[in-house]
Amino acid sequence: MKELYASGYSESGLSICALSLTDGSSVWQERAAAPSYFVFGDGLLFTAEERKCGGAVCLYRRAQTGWELSDRRVITGSQLCHLAYSDRHHCLLGACYGTGEVFSLAVDPAAARFDCMNSYLRQGKGELTAPGASRAHCVVLNAAQDTVCSANIAQDRVYVYHLTDGRLEEIRSSLLPRKCGPRHIALREDMGKAYVITEYSSEILVYSYTGESPLLLQRISTLSEEFQGESYGSTLIFSPDGRFLYAANRGENSIAVFSVSRTGRLVPASRQSCFGDWPRDFSLIKEGRCLAIANQRSGDVVLCPRNAKTGEIGEPVFRFPLDQAACVREYQGV
Repeated sequence: MKELYASGYSESGLSICALSLTDGSSVWQERAAAPSYFVFGDGLLFTAEERKCGGAVCLYRRAQTGWELSDRRVITGSQLCHLAYSDRHHCLLGACYGTGEVFSLAVDPAAARFDCMNSYLRQGKGELTAPGASRAHCVVLNAAQDTVCSANIAQDRVYVYHLTDGRLEEIRSSLLPRKCGPRHIALREDMGKAYVITEYSSEILVYSYTGESPLLLQRISTLSEEFQGESYGSTLIFSPDGRFLYAANRGENSIAVFSVSRTGRLVPASRQSCFGDWPRDFSLIKEGRCLAIANQRSGDVVLCPRNAKTGEIGEPVFRFPLDQAACVREYQGV
């Protein structure tokens, strides 16, 4: 069964739920503590508890009716905001925005339990030890699951790590344009390109990484020329065929659509409202036929049809309320 999962920051009410993509009925719901992000892997569900003072990751196993909590592990770093899972290495990766660490936590899938902490690394040294000087915001795996990329907003840097037997080893870090605030990364490995969306400058930076060091090929705004207010880039995703790249803007409250040229450069294609306020996250579902958007401040998740030929996004076909919506994903089921 295909299901749509969404989570939010609410600690007092419903904070994570699942809906059937067949009839829209509720499949499962949980009152968890600020699950700002979640991922699936090895048939398990992992959620992040994003807190200003410390945090935790939770592991759920599939039950007859939804999911049941099987394990929880406290994480030293604060404001744990992003997760990724490697089923090749059976480990959960995370990024702590508040204190600037990335980690790799071993998982025992058969027992549905967390194991040892493989790696716990702080981004930046020396003068970067002051509070707020290092803010890790994402952990992105390549297809082979042997490399991890992480954006650090405060440092304007992207870090690259080897992932070997579940352990992280820093390869290099690259400095991006000053005060751009890199937030999330999407890879096109077939082109040797990395796409970085920035929180502060609301741009997408296109890099080629086929040489000895990354080469900046393009800087392109995610905002319309007419927009005059404050806006912050949030996330980005490629269409299944790689022809279009979608980027969300918090403030302009829009989804910018770019076509991807044969060289990997981006060309503005269209723009659509997020149909809410503050699109923190979105994902393509139903094999790319629909875009699901989590609007944090308006507290809702909306589903919009997508034209695969033009990349354009249509008016919402479904909407459901979720307090401080933060993350939305499709689950294929088993």
